[in-house]
Amino acid sequence: MKVASSELPPRQVSLAIEVEQERLDRAMDEALGRLAGRVDVPGFRRGRAPRPMLVRMLGRERIVEEALEHLVPDVVNEAIEQEKVEPYTRPRVESIELDPLRVKAVVGLKPKVELGDYKGELRIDNEAPNVGEKEIEAVIQRLRNSYAQLVPVEREVRIGDQVGMDLRGVVEGQETPLVDSKDAPFNVDPAASSEPAPGFIQSILGMNAGDERTFTLTLPDDYVDPALAGKSADFTAKVHWVKERQLPELDDEFAQQVGEYADVAALRTAIETQLQQSEQERVRDKLENEAMTRLVEISTIEFPPQLVDHQAQHMLETFSRNMEQQGLQLSQYLRLVGKEQDAFEDEVRSEAETRIRRSLALDAFADAEQIAADGSEDAEGSRETRALARLVELATSSDGKAPKKSRAKPAAAAEKATEPTQTSDTEEQAAEVEEKRGTA
Repeated sequence: MKVASSELPPRQVSLAIEVEQERLDRAMDEALGRLAGRVDVPGFRRGRAPRPMLVRMLGRERIVEEALEHLVPDVVNEAIEQEKVEPYTRPRVESIELDPLRVKAVVGLKPKVELGDYKGELRIDNEAPNVGEKEIEAVIQRLRNSYAQLVPVEREVRIGDQVGMDLRGVVEGQETPLVDSKDAPFNVDPAASSEPAPGFIQSILGMNAGDERTFTLTLPDDYVDPALAGKSADFTAKVHWVKERQLPELDDEFAQQVGEYADVAALRTAIETQLQQSEQERVRDKLENEAMTRLVEISTIEFPPQLVDHQAQHMLETFSRNMEQQGLQLSQYLRLVGKEQDAFEDEVRSEAETRIRRSLALDAFADAEQIAADGSEDAEGSRETRALARLVELATSSDGKAPKKSRAKPAAAAEKATEPTQTSDTEEQAAEVEEKRGTA
C-alpha cells in the first residue's frame, strides 16, 4: 500500500492511498462470501450457490460496494499509523477511485492555540454592580400595579382605565364586520391591550358611561389580513362603564400579601437582596463575555473544520428537538421568523465556530495559568469556570497581576454567552399575579 501525506490548512492532513490489486481482489472474494449468506438463489441452499452464478445475480457493482465498505476503513487506519498521524477527528473519506484502488482521506489534527500577551493586552473596563433606591422603587411600583384593583368611577375615560363597551368596526366594501362585540372589557393602555387600529385609544379618551362615538381610522400597512391593509374602517363605540386601577397602600398589610414579609422594611430588604444578586450576575456575565471575546481576539487559534461541522450539527439537532417539544417543526419556526434554511444554518455555524474558539482559548489559558479543577462536584469547581474567574480578574486588574486565588464568583459554564438579567423572585410573583388577572 502506497501512502502520500500532506498538510492542509487549517490543522488537517490529506492522505492519498493506493491499494494493490491483489488486496482488492481478496476483499471482493470476502465480500462475495458475505453476500452469499444473505441472498437466496433458486435451486440452492443459502450460501451453496456457485460463485459465477452469484456474481451474475448480484452484479460486480454490488460486490465492489460491499468490499469497499470493509476495506476502505482498514486502509485509512493503516495509512494513519504508517504516516504517524495523530488524529483529533474521525477521518473523512473524500474520494474513491478504482483500477487501481485509490482513496483520498482527510484527518483533523489537534487544534493549535497561541495565546496573546493576555497579561499585557487583556484589558476590559470593570463595572461594579449598582442597585439604588430608584431600582427598588421600580420593583415596588410594579408589585403595587400587579395587585391593583379595578374600581368603578363616574368620570371620563383616561389612560390606564378599563372600560366596558359595545364596539363595531366596518371596512368599506366588506360584508363581515372587522369587530362586533357587546359590553366587552377593554384596557385603555397601549401596553396592556392591542388596538383594533392605530389611534383607537385616543379616539375613546374623554368618553363617559352612556356616551356613543363614531370615528374613522386607517388600518396599518402590515395588518394581519393583507387584503385590508391600509384601508379605512368606520368604528362605533358605546361606553357602558369605566373602572380605574387603584393601587394598594404601601403598608405592612401589603407586604404580607406579597409574601412572607413581616413589614414593608422586610419587603424592601428582600427586593434589594434579589436585585443585588441579579445585578451581580449581570455584571459578571458581561465581564466574562468581554474577557473571552478579548482573549480570542489577541490569540491565534487553528482547528480542523470538522469540529465546526460536528458542533453545528449538534446545535441544529438540539434546537430542532426544543422546537418539537413546543409543537413546531424547524421549517415552521423558520417560516414564522421569516428566515431561509441556508441563512439559519449559516448563523448556527458562525455561533458554533465562536463557541469552539472560546473553548479552545480558555483551555489554553487554563494550561498557561496551571489551573485545575478543585475536585468538587459543583459547577464552580470545574476547571473551565475557575479559569474564567481568573481570566476576569486579570482583565479587570490595573496591572495584570491579579492574585492567584480567585475572589470573583465564577460563571456556570466556560462558553456561557451574556444573557438578559433575570427577574427577581418578587418580580416573578408580580408577573404571575398580573397573568392570573387576565384583563382584556
